[in-house]
Amino acid sequence: MAGNPMFSRGLERNILLFYVFRFLREAQVWMPVWVVFLTLDQGFTLAEVTAADGLFFLAVVLLEVPTGAVADRWGRSRSVALGSLAMVFALTAFAFTTSFPILLLSFGIWAVAVTLMSGADLALLYDTLKALGREHEYERHAGRGEAALWIGAAAATLLGGPLAAMTSVQFTIFCGVGVTALSGLIAFAMVEAPHKGQEKTAGESYLRTVTTGLRFAWNDRPMRWLVLLGGAIGASLSAAMYLVQPLLLDRGVKVGVLFSSLQVPQLLLGAVGALFVAALLRKAGEVAVVTGVVVAGVAAYAGLATVPTLAAFAFIPVIAMLESAMMPLTTGYVNRRAPSDQRATILSLESLSRGLFIAPLGPVVGAVADARGVEWAFGTLGVALSIGALIFAPLWFRAHWRRGDDPLVPPQAVSVALGAAADGP
Repeated sequence: MAGNPMFSRGLERNILLFYVFRFLREAQVWMPVWVVFLTLDQGFTLAEVTAADGLFFLAVVLLEVPTGAVADRWGRSRSVALGSLAMVFALTAFAFTTSFPILLLSFGIWAVAVTLMSGADLALLYDTLKALGREHEYERHAGRGEAALWIGAAAATLLGGPLAAMTSVQFTIFCGVGVTALSGLIAFAMVEAPHKGQEKTAGESYLRTVTTGLRFAWNDRPMRWLVLLGGAIGASLSAAMYLVQPLLLDRGVKVGVLFSSLQVPQLLLGAVGALFVAALLRKAGEVAVVTGVVVAGVAAYAGLATVPTLAAFAFIPVIAMLESAMMPLTTGYVNRRAPSDQRATILSLESLSRGLFIAPLGPVVGAVADARGVEWAFGTLGVALSIGALIFAPLWFRAHWRRGDDPLVPPQAVSVALGAAADGP
């Protein structure tokens, strides 16, 4: 079917629509003020906000694989579009949050939306490229898609603070509802790319789709340990989002133009990390990149925990850049090893792993920030990043090097990496 000129043009259009969808998904003008909305406007404590978000990530853990199987069985583009529709309802409920139960309801619908989209859009991208004979370009396009996500967030952040100051935070949330609805229309316009085993997946039971994907991921040791390592690293880095706005408020920055402007560099540097990670992976390999992310992340958290002035905010863009580099790395690793008919299910495990770690970590960070201050909370994240890497990195290194089948790095590069590891730091 990919040989059909019209269908091939539809597949080519998928790549552009993937970029547009990711841009719109994060072009949410309420993002730079959402913590302010809940803590200052609605009267929640930061501990309550992170506790609710911890329950959100617990729901993500429970829903990730089942919704990934929805994408494998009924279509990736449909799953992404349904996720956008669910997000419209979640944001609408969020705009009218006046109590903790309403907040939980919003976050519950949000979890359904996020899990329907996560994994499905990346599986659709990979299948699109594979149908076009260009699957070797996945990391590059996934990186560009991740950059589009961060750029969309940067543009929205630049507008969000001034818009909230002129109108209200609730108004910015309603703007987000409209943008999300538009992203759903973009998803509906995507062509469902063919993938190997498509007929088999459509014919087998939903439960079998789930269990088969889980079994494959667990039995593939390099994939298993990288998913867990990536989840631990990703959770430790992304949890910094809880503390960005409290850090600015703690340093005397009020909601407005400066409040938004200071949050933009972190998003732009996040886009830079996503754009250049593919080239870095080809030159250095996954082991070197993961090691660099962990070392730089711990150093950045040390700076955030020890610098008592607004200058500490300079470390936030570093955290964002490191976080953005992990997605193309982990999903590319999984895509190359996962069977086509279980790709979305297995990709969902990457988000599930992150949710599994951030569900308890987020509330701990919020409680520490309320009790001891943001500096202690950043230090807690640095410790969490170190512990996660020390537990899972050796397990993945060993499985990865034993397999020795990394298509990104030539065999001699693996030998060099092994030699460097033997020599020590």
